[in-house]
Amino acid sequence: MTKLKDRRKKFFANPLHRQTFMLVFMAALVPATIVTICLYYLIFGIASAEIGFPEAIAYSIIPAAKRVTAILFFTAPLALLIILIFAYKITHRIVGPFDRIVYELDAHLRDRRNGHIRIRKSDKFHTLVEKINHLLDKIKLPVD
Repeated sequence: MTKLKDRRKKFFANPLHRQTFMLVFMAALVPATIVTICLYYLIFGIASAEIGFPEAIAYSIIPAAKRVTAILFFTAPLALLIILIFAYKITHRIVGPFDRIVYELDAHLRDRRNGHIRIRKSDKFHTLVEKINHLLDKIKLPVD
């Protein structure tokens, strides 16, 4: 088992982190891609329907298509990077406390640790940690 300190050096703490990250990332990326394709199609579909002459369509749509493609070429990677960063931060706030809770409970079971489990304020699972701490207080045996 890797130490908790060593996990911080890895991009993904464990397989759960990777799976959750992919779920959040794809949940943001797929709709963004669909909206981009639909918008692209809508712009050029409307433009070609409004212009009746084939030559006029070519003269109007090709320069517009080049501009839209250039804009998408530069903004899509930026949007993808922003989605990646937010997906990583969200999943880190979920999986980090999960690993911490498991690590702390293992330490309590081996009698290597006493006291409450603590997580960061920005992490998720505060209600669960409070309930576990309450349970730890109840099952703590009195010292004779």
